[in-house]
Amino acid sequence: MGKKTNKMIEEKIRNIAKYLNQYTKDHLKCYNLTLGRFHVLRVIIESQPVSMGEIHEELHMANSTVTVIVDYLHEAGLVKRRRDENDRRVVLLEITEQGREIMESLLKKRQDFMEKALVDMEDSAEDLARILSKLMDKIEEIY
Repeated sequence: MGKKTNKMIEEKIRNIAKYLNQYTKDHLKCYNLTLGRFHVLRVIIESQPVSMGEIHEELHMANSTVTVIVDYLHEAGLVKRRRDENDRRVVLLEITEQGREIMESLLKKRQDFMEKALVDMEDSAEDLARILSKLMDKIEEIY
């Protein structure tokens, strides 16, 4: 595979992410959320209960950034904190009902957006998903 193809693949992945993130940002405004807050909520809803360290590892954010975001989400009533029963030093995070409702709405909007983008590619969408999964596995392996 040539450098031109590699460059094109990288550019297309970056642009897809850019449009998906911009679409998401447009829908976050009414909830007073940022993209960072959205991604922290996404990790919490997918893996709860989750520690601050796990969010840091998943999103590659600085610990201080995760702390500021979680403080905001807690004050907004979107997440709740509790101590880990096995290690009282660890704070675990869970999403509240209000946070769940917001996230379910936002995630559905993102899925609807992707569904519209893939509407004419139904025959190749599964192949695309498999190829992207293989690419992600390889990137994780070499990273």
